[in-house]
Amino acid sequence: MEGLTIRAATAADTDRIAELIGGQPGREAIGIAGCVEAARNFGMGFVRLQNGPQAWQQSVLAEMDGRVVGVLQAGEGESPFQPSLRVALLALRVFGLGIVPVLGRTRARQRIQCEGPAGAYTIREFNVDPAYRNRRIGETMLAHAEATARKQGHRRLSLTTTTNNPARRLYERRGFLVVETKTDRLYERYTGIAGRHLMVKELS
Repeated sequence: MEGLTIRAATAADTDRIAELIGGQPGREAIGIAGCVEAARNFGMGFVRLQNGPQAWQQSVLAEMDGRVVGVLQAGEGESPFQPSLRVALLALRVFGLGIVPVLGRTRARQRIQCEGPAGAYTIREFNVDPAYRNRRIGETMLAHAEATARKQGHRRLSLTTTTNNPARRLYERRGFLVVETKTDRLYERYTGIAGRHLMVKELS
């Protein structure tokens, strides 16, 4: 795509990555956090954790005319997230005494998490600035992920997404198929979303 560059992130990109991933939280994040402000503060704070699972070291960026307009985080297997003291302190700072109901909503979110196939190259985070959508930026980034997966010898690409995500049409155009869907009554009560899909693309 003319004028679009795909590059690895640097530490200087941290704030922009935090904006793209956590700055405009979706219904799922808001439902679990309890409000927009808490979802935004936790989401952006999580990205800023040094060497964290969503930190700049994990990110590939789409840049147009000197502005970062998309971020993609991918690799083999699921996210390397492990609970830590830093995450706990961030949660306490953001939610305070409200952390108890957040933990209950988080458990509901965990129940609808689909595990990708073993050995798949997994897209963990994928966000395009809303002001730059419908310009084929997302397709270019997915093509980059696919090329990386092939280069590393993977035979499948996988991702999970909410059942109401309109980006599913983009994923299907790129050859992804829904192979599993999980729903949960409490998750739907908290978020207004039925559940999540696991989508997989076979790489021939």
